[in-house]
Amino acid sequence: MFLLLALIWGSSFILMKRGLQSFSYAQIGMIRITSAWLFTLLIAAPRLKKWKRKDTIPSAIVGYFGNAIPYILFPLAVTRLDSSLVGILNSMVPLFTLIIGLVWFKVRVRWIGVTGIFLGLMGALWLLLPGMKVNPDNLLYGFYPIIATICYALSINTINSKMQDLDSLAITLFSTTMVGPVALIYVFSTDFIEIMQTDAAAWLNLAYIGLLGVVGTSLAVILFNILIKGTSSLFAASVTYAIPLVALLWGVWDGEAIGFGHLIGMLLILAGVYLVNLKGSPADRIRKRLSKK
Repeated sequence: MFLLLALIWGSSFILMKRGLQSFSYAQIGMIRITSAWLFTLLIAAPRLKKWKRKDTIPSAIVGYFGNAIPYILFPLAVTRLDSSLVGILNSMVPLFTLIIGLVWFKVRVRWIGVTGIFLGLMGALWLLLPGMKVNPDNLLYGFYPIIATICYALSINTINSKMQDLDSLAITLFSTTMVGPVALIYVFSTDFIEIMQTDAAAWLNLAYIGLLGVVGTSLAVILFNILIKGTSSLFAASVTYAIPLVALLWGVWDGEAIGFGHLIGMLLILAGVYLVNLKGSPADRIRKRLSKK
């Protein structure tokens, strides 16, 4: 599941770029949420009967902070920044997950978990930093994916602490239902219909966004929630470290050569993922605390 998620989410920036050829960043985010919600509703509608009042606030947090806000901020960043830079910033999810988790669960920080976080981040930077070209005028846009990663971290810790009694499909359904209707209304309040009627590439680009919603959101979030519940929030968040690796593989497919520096980056990322889930790490202690509830 870890590798599959890395493949799906590592390819998402390409789909965002394709979508931006016809739609705005906000439309991409809302179409993505809408398609994810409708697909999840189609395959899991009976689970709505399990919805309890106590699930409303956690579902809203996951829906807005784990879906709506990041899905707008990432395409917005891609409009001005290289997708490689956005992918690197996305690797900060485990760092913020650890920080929020430590505050949330009152677990003391030890060097091993923090070392793992920074090793993974260094690996991502090592892989993609040489190829980055950033316009200083657009550096402000670098804050958008950082804010998105903080939102993801909040969502991950909410799932791990407040939604343990729900299965992965129910969590995905509840969270997307909190934002899906709002997203659908927004899409049809814009010039979406006009774009579909006048832009020859709109249908193809809509298909890319639909794929991003169904596979990159609905199915991927279901897998991600299973991963969170089966391991730990921090280990699950570490999947973002593998996203730059997928970007590297796309480059190889496009004819780019792999050098020794790329292998170093891969080893750093894998070492980071190992350390954050090692026995005695903050992630391990958070997982043990959750298992006692």
